Amino acid sequence: MKKKKLLLGFAIGMTLFLLWGGGICYAAISGVCSNCHTMHNSQGGDGEVETYSGGSLLTQQTTPQNQLLKASCIACHAGSSGATNDHGAPIVVHTGSAPGGQGASYTLAGGDFWWVATGLGYATHGDAYGHNVAGISAVDATLTETPPGFDTGATPGILGDGSIANGGSWGTQLTCAGMYGCHGSHAYTDADTAIAGAHHGNTGGTSAQVSSAAIASSVGASYRFLGGIWGLENSNWNFGETIANHNEYYGIAAPSATYGIKNTISYSCAQCHGTFHDSDTIGGTSSPWTRHPTDLVLPNTTGKEYSDYNPDAANVYSLVAPVARGAVPALSSSTVQVDGIADADGAIVMCLSCHRAHGSPEPDLLRWTYSGIQAGSGITDTGCFICHTTKNAD
Repeated sequence: MKKKKLLLGFAIGMTLFLLWGGGICYAAISGVCSNCHTMHNSQGGDGEVETYSGGSLLTQQTTPQNQLLKASCIACHAGSSGATNDHGAPIVVHTGSAPGGQGASYTLAGGDFWWVATGLGYATHGDAYGHNVAGISAVDATLTETPPGFDTGATPGILGDGSIANGGSWGTQLTCAGMYGCHGSHAYTDADTAIAGAHHGNTGGTSAQVSSAAIASSVGASYRFLGGIWGLENSNWNFGETIANHNEYYGIAAPSATYGIKNTISYSCAQCHGTFHDSDTIGGTSSPWTRHPTDLVLPNTTGKEYSDYNPDAANVYSLVAPVARGAVPALSSSTVQVDGIADADGAIVMCLSCHRAHGSPEPDLLRWTYSGIQAGSGITDTGCFICHTTKNAD
């Protein structure tokens, strides 16, 4: 009997160790539950909910939220300045004046919705400066609901949780998460339901190395809650990024056939913009291209333009035109080896080499002023010239 009790105690102890001490269930969210949730939505006679509308945060609201949350998805990720707001949540839409720029210590990695947000930057910028997410901006007046390059034949992501727009016509505006969004599960039309539990199920916290399908086995365990996507998460969401301390993105050596590889950061974009990415629709796997390729390793031909990546900065990692890696590193690095090999310090072209995910002060969510890039100008190697190094005549 004593032996059975000892064995039972050992089994319970090991279970607790695996759950709490072995790294399986560490959660990114910690602290007092009432920081995020309400029981009765009443405190001192006032509502406890915070909502977002027209560029402003509204407090003491009674509007019910899913999962008894005290803020809507957008309100929880809005704030006046810096990387995080009073909730400690990363800010994706600044509610005050425009960020002074993009990246660095101005915005997070995805940029900012400010430039496309109704009541904020939309009036002076417009639809082309960000993704038109419901609750932040109106439907794109030119493109309407359907994303450019959308492929109705897109197959479900690696988690098998359904496809964007269920493979049919859109008929509804882009959302943060869900069937019509980027984050969360595509099995649900409601954004809150699609992301439910992910903040508690983030097994690596805010600096996870998501480097295998076994790790990215749920929304919460995937890179930035992008179902099944791999990458290394910068603990400050790239705010204050440096060449040695930044997100690391996963890519592959050559464009795949239709939705063949489903865990790269470019595949995440391809779920909405499929015909812009697959080898079948971009012109194959080598030049001449129909469209600029992504998920393509920079070739190492000596004396050619790509082998001299980022020439004005001693060929280190560029924050202006970042590259993906062929293996997700355990730590971020400034090292870039243009050797034609898709490994942890390699250089792979991705969507985010040129674009922001949320918004930027440039048309088409670009990372630099495209109209200012002039071939043969001999001016500083920035923008396109970080990769296309022989086109600048310097």
